[in-house]
Amino acid sequence: MTTDISLLRVFHAVMEERNVTAAAQRLGQSQSTVSAALARLRLALGDDLFLRARYGVEPTEKALQIAPDIAAGLDRLEQAFRAAEPFDPAQSTRRFRLLMGPYAEVVLTAPLAAAFARHAPKARLEIAPIGPDLDPRALAGQTFDLALGRFSPPPEDLVVSELFADGFRCLVAADALADGAVLDRERYERLPHVVVAPPGKWRTGLHKLTADAGLRRNTAVVVSHFLTAATAVASIGGIATVPARVAKMVAEPYGLRNVAVPLDLGTFPTQIAWHPHNRRDPPNIWLRDLLKGIA
Repeated sequence: MTTDISLLRVFHAVMEERNVTAAAQRLGQSQSTVSAALARLRLALGDDLFLRARYGVEPTEKALQIAPDIAAGLDRLEQAFRAAEPFDPAQSTRRFRLLMGPYAEVVLTAPLAAAFARHAPKARLEIAPIGPDLDPRALAGQTFDLALGRFSPPPEDLVVSELFADGFRCLVAADALADGAVLDRERYERLPHVVVAPPGKWRTGLHKLTADAGLRRNTAVVVSHFLTAATAVASIGGIATVPARVAKMVAEPYGLRNVAVPLDLGTFPTQIAWHPHNRRDPPNIWLRDLLKGIA
């Protein structure tokens, strides 16, 4: 049997998305086109391949058996085509899609956008949130090029390396440190604290670090975003413990003091993750090198 490669791409997208609508969006096709391609595959292979489920579709045993070979074949074809095409960032119109945790998005988006404007002005940069945890299928299916965040333990089947490390500083309302007052431990634990609790691993990381150091926070407000913390600290005359790079960005614009944490809380990593099939992909390599230079 000779099968149109486009049908195999449809199979691969539906297998990873487990949803026909999502697969159609990923492929840039209509839902009816994807459904018609599945119908042709079902006829050719003599199997239903995908069965309706509550939130999408579930693969049959036959689909699960052939999926690894189809994915590997498409990967080899993709690599062959990419290797034959020279990559010039200045002329590229490629869409680069990144998954980012909230911290990485705050500190890296602006310099990354500026770098694209300088080096790849015709390319398109898109950033989406990781959510509580990274789903490896987003990178395995090439829906996204890279993910940036904190991955512990590292997702299976992905390449993960450290991009940079950051420490912690305190954002403190100016009135709370008037007349040359020092942020000592007693004042840190007494001031009303704005606690940043974004989704994912960073939330538990800072909580554990302060607990291990025996440092208490007088929690007054809990927010989900670092930029919200700055406005809240200014409003209640309080304090927030945030990554050093965030403190440097927001302290002056919001009229806050950027001061050291009374106890050393150490550092935390920001990591970069990609699928092994992009290891030698020239655009992906360029993007990784660009991020390393920015970080």
